[in-house]
Amino acid sequence: MRTFFCLELPENVKEELKSTADSFEEPAYVKWVSQENLHITLKFLGEVEKRQIAEIEEKARQTASRSKSFDMNIDKLSGFPNPGFPKVIWYGASSPPSEIFHLHEDLEGRMEDLGFEAEDRDYVPHITLGRTKDDDSRKVEQLGSYLKKRDFSDSWTVTIDHLTLMRSQLKSSGPVYDPLFRLELGDRD
Repeated sequence: MRTFFCLELPENVKEELKSTADSFEEPAYVKWVSQENLHITLKFLGEVEKRQIAEIEEKARQTASRSKSFDMNIDKLSGFPNPGFPKVIWYGASSPPSEIFHLHEDLEGRMEDLGFEAEDRDYVPHITLGRTKDDDSRKVEQLGSYLKKRDFSDSWTVTIDHLTLMRSQLKSSGPVYDPLFRLELGDRD
């Protein structure tokens, strides 16, 4: 099964993020992420066997118990690989809290212990809003110009207090995410 670790968002924030996305002008075709699937990815594991879930949960529990809950201010709209040519449109924090990087680093190390490959690029905490599915570079650049000019004065503060392992099932209607387990941050059981 295909899995990833994420930080879930409150429903009201997902609603507002989706509403902002719905107001976009789209010179390029964008496949938008459904509201229920908005989240902050922490670590993509890929395919795992059902029998591996218990040891993944045990390692993740160690990470969660060493981490405290924290707040993150979502106040930045941008794109990958860069805002001028956005193949991925995302929301994030202009000043991400250090706790999210510690959480990611700790989890990354523990998953490496289980044989999962470490990311080879810097971690950028973000909420993927949509992916450009247009082959016309000019249209993607126009979208980038719109993205850079857009007045993004909204911001949301979210409390990060759980670490979730999500299962992703790819369906014709789009991916469906189901939590396999949730771990409270700072839970020392």
